[in-house]
Amino acid sequence: MTTTSTSRGPRYEPHENPSLPSCLGLGAQPCFIYAAGVLITPVVVVKASGGTDSYLAWMIFATLATIGMTTLLQVARIGRMGTGLVLPMRTSFISIPFCIIALADGGPATLTALVLVTAAFQILISRWLFILRRIVTPLVGGTVLMIVTLSLASIVFDLLNTETESDRGGTFMVALATGIVIVVLTLRGSAALRLWAPIICIVVGCVVAMVLDIYDFERVTQADWVGFPASGWPGPGLEFGPAFWTLLPAFLFIGAVIAIQVNGDVIAVQQVSWREARAIDFRRVQGAIYSTGVGNLICGIACTVPNVTTGGIVSFVQITGAASRNVGYCIGVIFLAFAFLPKVSSLFSNLPGAVIAGYFVVVIGFMFVEGARTVIRYGSDRSKILIAGVSFWVGAAFEYRLFIPPDFGPLWGTMFQSGVTTGGLTAVILTLFMELTNPRRMRFRSQLDIEALPELTAFMAKFSDHKGWDLDMTHRLSMVAEETLLTLAPKDEDRSLRNRQRLVVMASSDGPQAELEFIVAASEENLEDRIQQLQQYNLETPGESELSLRMLSHYASSVQHQQYQEMEIVTIRVDPA
Repeated sequence: MTTTSTSRGPRYEPHENPSLPSCLGLGAQPCFIYAAGVLITPVVVVKASGGTDSYLAWMIFATLATIGMTTLLQVARIGRMGTGLVLPMRTSFISIPFCIIALADGGPATLTALVLVTAAFQILISRWLFILRRIVTPLVGGTVLMIVTLSLASIVFDLLNTETESDRGGTFMVALATGIVIVVLTLRGSAALRLWAPIICIVVGCVVAMVLDIYDFERVTQADWVGFPASGWPGPGLEFGPAFWTLLPAFLFIGAVIAIQVNGDVIAVQQVSWREARAIDFRRVQGAIYSTGVGNLICGIACTVPNVTTGGIVSFVQITGAASRNVGYCIGVIFLAFAFLPKVSSLFSNLPGAVIAGYFVVVIGFMFVEGARTVIRYGSDRSKILIAGVSFWVGAAFEYRLFIPPDFGPLWGTMFQSGVTTGGLTAVILTLFMELTNPRRMRFRSQLDIEALPELTAFMAKFSDHKGWDLDMTHRLSMVAEETLLTLAPKDEDRSLRNRQRLVVMASSDGPQAELEFIVAASEENLEDRIQQLQQYNLETPGESELSLRMLSHYASSVQHQQYQEMEIVTIRVDPA
């Protein structure tokens, strides 16, 4: 038996346990890096809506506390909730303009009601994700992740323009020094240096900023060490006035866009969390969206802005190699601790913008590449690649104001100012258009049992005849159907499952290529992973199930196995010989 392995991949996989000091040190790095960005959202929302300083103090506290709690929910796997991966949360940038309108027109009670409804909508999306799989797809998620880098770039580079004319030279030098350090350490640093590259580049950037006298410590020194907002919780009030009903469609759309973004983030994190490639586990995607919805219920009750997963953690995992979920637990606990340390939160909220910009240039690069990899992996034909390309550039056009759009009014005009909103909506609409205009699928239903094989073979012959294909293609379809059924059907020891498990096969075609979907109840094994293992391990005496998998991989051009909480879907493409 021979094995193949790869030298690439994380230093610690999700189930592995670094030492406690390593976990705390690794967990502190993303907290230190993302805290400033996390606190940008409540500051902008409250100040732009004319909120009071006391409400701002509460929202900063509530933001850090909910980020910590929702991160713990996301990292754990409790029932339907969680991913078991390093996937911290952050505030949702795309919700900023709508939260400002909600606070300005209706106050905290209106914002609370809208965030709660958005959270409930996300929980529903998680529950029915297997039905929405043709719309909330990895292709859409990867495209949205690429577009998010545009919005993040706008925010990051705006940080370089916040200084006065006389300070811009120093600002550029700080950003340049920070960026050079993180790039050099990531490309040429040892394993230990790569682990600490993010924190080292931040420290170097801050030192350069202090030397150039553009880092003001006054607010930090005036803040208390330990404390709780004097204003306290604004209360559980709910307001369903005109502002609520006007903004409700926009917040529901935000909820859907956040779900798509979470979908892309979880897919990207899974791709970098193991040393050997694995099929995407959509149960983890469902758990992430469910946890995001539950977390946003907490945000609504706390009268703060919605949260979303941090796609930038992909870059952190790639740089440090730390994919252990224990690191994720430390991130959540540290964010919770920050909520009760006003001096620490003040330190992060006053971090020089040039330092953040210098580091995030690398983060944005990693995020964009991960989104592009997802698009390439799941863009199996020209139409899907076109959807990704058009959606990306629509998002870019609106994000960077490459043209003067028509007047959509104050509400919809705000929505169309976001590249994520416009690009994500374009991807969804084009995907839905392709789905609705596809030829009608032929269906086959039976019990999940090898005794259904003659009927399934007859169905394949009927489908092939309907498409006008030759005997060779009919044979290939029959062999694929047979080997898939033999692989999915209960084994001898599981015969009691026969009367409870159903099989649905949907057959369609895209030109000369056939696409077969086998829909059954959920199980534990993944066909994609098993086929990949066969390619990695040279078995001299393969068993019966391995022979079926080899036959399947021989006749099928691609096999994709999507596992959800409720059911699993095996999608197989068959090309002519």
